[in-house]
Amino acid sequence: MKITKEIWKNKEKILIYSILIVILIVIFGVVMFPSVFYDQWIWRYYWGPVVADASGGFATYNGVVAHEGYTMISEITYGIIMILALYVIYRLLKKLDIEINWRFALALMPYILFGPISRVLEDTGYFQEPIVYWYISPLIYLQIAIFTILFLLLGYYLEKKYFSSGITVNKILFLGGLIFLVPSLYLITSWILGYRWGSTNGVRFDVFLIVLAFVFLIVGLVYLVAYINRKKKHFQVYRNPLNLAMLSGHLLDGITSYISIKDPFSMGLNYAEKHPASNFLLEIWGPLFPIMKFLLIIIVIYMFDVYLKNELKNYVTLTNLLKIVILILGFSPGLRDLLRVTMGV
Repeated sequence: MKITKEIWKNKEKILIYSILIVILIVIFGVVMFPSVFYDQWIWRYYWGPVVADASGGFATYNGVVAHEGYTMISEITYGIIMILALYVIYRLLKKLDIEINWRFALALMPYILFGPISRVLEDTGYFQEPIVYWYISPLIYLQIAIFTILFLLLGYYLEKKYFSSGITVNKILFLGGLIFLVPSLYLITSWILGYRWGSTNGVRFDVFLIVLAFVFLIVGLVYLVAYINRKKKHFQVYRNPLNLAMLSGHLLDGITSYISIKDPFSMGLNYAEKHPASNFLLEIWGPLFPIMKFLLIIIVIYMFDVYLKNELKNYVTLTNLLKIVILILGFSPGLRDLLRVTMGV
């Protein structure tokens, strides 16, 4: 018991030391055993897929072929990194005493939009090497995280110094995101309207409208059911804006993947899924993927806001931060896929 308490007490130091040890081991391995650590591991599962994505499918280094997309190993690794990053961000937000709520989520929206929109611009061939690598996952997420944290800290500083002037963290965060989002939106709009710098299979605005119609219909029905049963408190959580945003994001991802890959309306679409888990569900039965996404978010909302409500009442910041992360994990790939199909790239 004493050992457990000591570990928990020094958890942050242990975490930092553990990360440093892993980094040193990797550096040592790359220098001493490059064919194993770099060629067969880092290149094959992490850096190679980024280069392959920029090259249009696959890339070779020292005879090792890397394909664009994710593998189970890379997804597990990125999942661990995301959890560690989430913990660091949570500690930062707690230290700065920044309230995480629906307004904070709205302030983050330009960054959330910038990610998938810039990825689609990369798909069109707008960026050239080596800049293009910064617009391929996971580097695009690292780039966005850096921008977000910089404007978050700037907003915190300006709010403390000029609070009487109406300056807040959320305002600075939102305006900072627009610096990156607006030019990207302009380029996307230009492509759709006919000014194109790469090849396209044709603009499919019909797919865009169909996907959005399904998303709005399902989310609207959820809200309607919650409104009809508004006297039952357990239903009220399904009218919460952040919860509905989570649901919308994952429905966008699920429905876009189903329509673009399985082409249920015989629209001549021919796309493929990169994520092994998603592809597994789509192969079993096309609609199973969006259905599972829908059920998963419904359950997550219930767990957060109903079943574990009392246990989490002192962890509102962490709970809402997790919700925003869940929103991003659905909305970002969903919007990127939808724009790709719409723009024909």
